Amino acid sequence: MSIINSIADSSEGLALGALVGALLGPAAAATSVTVPDRVWPWQRDPARWLLGRPATRRRCVLMTGFGAVVLGGLAAAIGWRPALAAFLLLGVIGLTLAAIDLEHHRLPDRLTMTGALCCAAVLLVDAVQMGSWTPLLRGLLCAVVAFAAFLLMALISPSGMGFGDVKLIALLSLHTGWLGWELAVLAALAGFAAGALASLVLIVTGRATMRTAIPFGPALLVGAWLVVVALGPLG
Repeated sequence: MSIINSIADSSEGLALGALVGALLGPAAAATSVTVPDRVWPWQRDPARWLLGRPATRRRCVLMTGFGAVVLGGLAAAIGWRPALAAFLLLGVIGLTLAAIDLEHHRLPDRLTMTGALCCAAVLLVDAVQMGSWTPLLRGLLCAVVAFAAFLLMALISPSGMGFGDVKLIALLSLHTGWLGWELAVLAALAGFAAGALASLVLIVTGRATMRTAIPFGPALLVGAWLVVVALGPLG
């Protein structure tokens, strides 16, 4: 009976997450256009921000579709608890960061750092309401360790990893570490694997060479999402 309840809860979470992702898709599309210009969407045109402008219709459609998939998967994996809001927020921010990094090879601090502060606050609320501080403390420790490790790699090889990637892995590790030590490690490894696979495909298809700079942020985001969806707690 508990298995049936878990499946039902996961299905409801999937539907809710997909709906939230679809609704926020146009806003994410607008933000992915305006943030690289260093202008917030609401500063440029508050009335049109939620409609996804000045983003193109194609961008809005893509971000809406990806938003539904990304947030739907996260909601189904995490289940009904306050921490779900932090993972959904990460999903929206991550989707926006991926689009920006692919186009501009940048991971703006205004998204990464704001996301880290907001998600940490939500996870703190979860710890208070659920009466369990271990996941939050583990997530914070994982974020610190990941930040230090990636910072060292960035200092050793600045051309291979940027400081935006260092801040992003800390944000991702806060969440994957909240789920478990193993998931934090697996998410980082999955990010490297996704990046290597993407680079290989681009080189084989002639769209890149060994000297081409390929953004690492999307690979980190994809790796973390896959690990959370595949191994995160259901129900």
